[in-house]
Amino acid sequence: MKKRELLVPVVTPFRADESVNYGELKRLVRKVLNEGADGIYVCGGSSEFVLLTHEERKEILETVISAADGAYVAAHVGAASTAEAAALARHAKKAGADCIASVPPYWYKYSFVELCGYFTALADAGLPVMVYNIPASSKVSFTQEEFCALFRDERIFGMKFTDTNYYQMERIKAKTGVYVYSGADECYLSALAAGADGAIGTTYNFMLKKYIDIRDAFRKGENERALRVMASANNVTETIIARCLPCTKYVLTLQGIDAGECRGPFAPVTEEEKRAIRTAFENNL
Repeated sequence: MKKRELLVPVVTPFRADESVNYGELKRLVRKVLNEGADGIYVCGGSSEFVLLTHEERKEILETVISAADGAYVAAHVGAASTAEAAALARHAKKAGADCIASVPPYWYKYSFVELCGYFTALADAGLPVMVYNIPASSKVSFTQEEFCALFRDERIFGMKFTDTNYYQMERIKAKTGVYVYSGADECYLSALAAGADGAIGTTYNFMLKKYIDIRDAFRKGENERALRVMASANNVTETIIARCLPCTKYVLTLQGIDAGECRGPFAPVTEEEKRAIRTAFENNL
C-alpha cells in the first residue's frame, strides 16, 4: 500500500499571462517528493481551483500523476454542481489518482440529504472519497452526527479537517475510525495530539521538513522539541497567513520554483510583504 500520510497540496504555477506553467508544476511535484512528501493533493484550495477551468483541472491532475512517478495522489474534484464534480471524479479514476476529495457544493444552502447525495455521486465514480471539511470557506458545518452518518458509506474513507474544533475531530474519529488529515497548518501539533493520522497543508509547499520534524518528535515523545519546531513554523506562517497563496508562491520563487503570481482578483505580493517574508525565513530556518 502506498504511503499517504503527509500530502502536499501543490500550488498552480502561472506564467505572466496567467496560463498554467506545467513545466514548473512538474518541478514543484518533484521538489516536495524529494523533501519527504508521501504524495500530492491536487487542485484543492492551494491550487486556486475555483479560478481554474474544468479542462485545466484535468490537465493539472494528469501532469501531477505523471511527475509523481507512482507516489500517492489525491484529486480534489469539488465543484458547485454534482455533475461537474462527478465528471472530474470519473476523470480522476481514468487518470490514475488514488482517491478523490471534495468540499461540499458551495454557494447555495443545501440540506444534509442533498449533501449526502452529492458525496454518494462522487463515490459512484469508483475511487475512495475524502470529505474536505473547511467550514470557514465552504460555509457548510456538519454536526458530529452528520459526519458519522456520512461515514457509514464505507467508500467515504476519511476527511481533511481544516478546522480547530479538535474535540469534534477526536469524537468523529473515535466513533467512525475514519482516516483524518489535519488541514490547519498552524495547528498541526494540536491535531496530532487529538489523533490525526496525516496532514495536508499549504505551507508544506515550502517548509515540509519542519512538519516532518514535528511529527517525528511527537511520536518519539519529545514534546518540547515538537512544540519548539511548531513555534518556528508558525513564526513563518504568521507572516504570510493574511495572504497565504500569493506569499507561498513568492517563497517558492525564492526556493527556485517559478510559481508566478496568483490569478486575479489576487493582488501581487508587495515589496513590504517580501521583506517581512525574507526576515521570517532568515530567523526560522
